[in-house]
Amino acid sequence: MPALQIIISAVLAVLVLAGISMMSKVRTAVAGNLLSAFAMLCGIVVTLLFAGVVSVWTIYVSILIGALVGSLLAVRVQMIQMPQTVALFNGLGGGASALVGLLSVQGDSAFVRFTALLAVAVGMVTLVGSLVAAGKLHRILPQKPVVWKGHALCTLLFLVLTLAFVVAGAFTQGAVLTVCLIGAFVSASLFGLWFSLRVGGADMPITISLLNSLSGVAGSIAGMAIGDVFLVAVGGIVGASGLLLTQIMCRAMNRKLMSILTGGSMKPSTPIPVIEDNENEELVQRIMDLEKKIKELEAMVADLEARVKVLDGQLNAAPAPAPAAPVEEAPTAASVLSKAKDVIIVPGYGMALAQAQHQVRQLADKLESRGARVRFAIHPVAGRMPGHMNVLLAEADVDYEKLFEMEAINDDFKNADAVVVIGANDVLNPAARNAVGTPIYGMPVLNVDQAPEVIVCNYDLKPGYAGVENPIYSREKGVYLELGDAKETLMRLMAGIA
Repeated sequence: MPALQIIISAVLAVLVLAGISMMSKVRTAVAGNLLSAFAMLCGIVVTLLFAGVVSVWTIYVSILIGALVGSLLAVRVQMIQMPQTVALFNGLGGGASALVGLLSVQGDSAFVRFTALLAVAVGMVTLVGSLVAAGKLHRILPQKPVVWKGHALCTLLFLVLTLAFVVAGAFTQGAVLTVCLIGAFVSASLFGLWFSLRVGGADMPITISLLNSLSGVAGSIAGMAIGDVFLVAVGGIVGASGLLLTQIMCRAMNRKLMSILTGGSMKPSTPIPVIEDNENEELVQRIMDLEKKIKELEAMVADLEARVKVLDGQLNAAPAPAPAAPVEEAPTAASVLSKAKDVIIVPGYGMALAQAQHQVRQLADKLESRGARVRFAIHPVAGRMPGHMNVLLAEADVDYEKLFEMEAINDDFKNADAVVVIGANDVLNPAARNAVGTPIYGMPVLNVDQAPEVIVCNYDLKPGYAGVENPIYSREKGVYLELGDAKETLMRLMAGIA
C-alpha cells in the first residue's frame, strides 16, 4: 500500500474521531456530524483513486442509488422510527462487510482467508440480528422475548460452530474452503437469529449498541481482508465506541454481556397475567360509568339531606346550627403542579409512542412561566436505543442543559416538589432494589418513589417490558394516576394548572 494513502487515511481517521468528539457537545454536535461525514466521503474518493477503479461507472450508479435511498429515509423517517432505522443501518453495514469477505475468501494467504471468513461471520450476525431487532422495534415481529427449548445451548453451539468454520477455513483451499464458507455463513446467520429473537424491550438498548459495535468490527475485519487501512481504522473506531457504549448500557441495566450473547432470558421468573387492550378499555369504561353513577347518587343524597334539614328547622323552630367548616378538597395532579416550585420530568418509551415530546415541552414552559424550576431525569436505557429520550426532547427544542443523567439527579428526587412521569415504568420501578429473582433486580433505577408527589402519565398500569409490577402505582398517598394517551393527559394537566 502506498505511503501517501496510509498518511491520508490516518488524517481522515483522526478527522472522524474529532467529529465524534464534537458530537458529545450539543453546540458542536451538528458540525461534528458533518465533519465525520465529510471525512468518510474523502475516504471513499481516496480509496477509488488508489485502487484504480475510478473509471468503473457502475460504482457511481450504486453510489447515486444509495444517496437517493438515504435522502428519502432522512426526509420520511420520523423520530419515533429512529431506533429501527439505526438497527437497519447497522445491518446494512454488516451485510456490506460480509459481501466484501465473500469476494475475498479465495485469497492466497491464511491471514486473508481467515479475515475474509471472519468478516462473513461477523457481518451475517450483524445483518440477521439487526433485521430481527428492526422488525421487533417496528412491531412486525413480537416485541417480547422469543425463547425456544434449549435456546441458550443452541445459541452457544452456533457461536462455537461459526468460530470452528472460520479457523478451519483459514488453513484450507478448494472444496473444503467452500464448505467452511457455507458453514460459517449459515451458523453465523443462525446465531444472529437465535441471539436477537430472545431480546425483549428491556434489552433493546444494549442490543442496538452491540450491533452497532459489530458493524464496525465487521468493517474493520473486511478492511484487513482487502488491505484497506482507512476501512480498518474507521471500523475499529465504530467497533470500539459501540463496545464502550454497550458496556455502559450493561452496567445501567445490571446485565452481563455474555448472558445476552448466549441467550440468557430477561423474562420474569413467574408469569404475570396481562389484560388485552380491548379488555382494558372496556374495564376503564365500566369504571368511568360507575364513577359517574356514584357522583349522581352523591348529589341526590346531598339534595335530600338539605331538604331534611330545612324541614327539621321548620318543625322545631330551633336556631339554625352554625355552618360547618368547609371540607378541604382533595389535591389533584393539576393543583400539585400549580403549587410546585421544583419539578422533575421523567420521560420514557411511552412518550415516544404517543409522540408527546412537544406537549412535554409545553408543560415545562408553563411551569417555568410560573416560576418553577424544571429538570428532566434521563435513565441510560430509557427508550429503545441509547440517547432515545435526548433525541426526542431535542426535536421539541428542550434545552439540553435541562437534561440530567441518572447519577446527577437521583439524589434530588426526595427534595423535589413534584415528579411527572411520562410513559416510563421499568427505569423507575423500586422493585429493582429488593425483588430478588425478577429481571430488573439490581438494576439502577431513578428514585422517583422518594418524591413526595408523583404524577404518572402512563397509558395504563400494566407492568413494563420486564413484566414486574410497579409498587409506585399502588402507593396510597402522593401518587396521581393520569391514565391514557400522553398527549391528552398532558393537555388536561396544563388546562388545570391555575
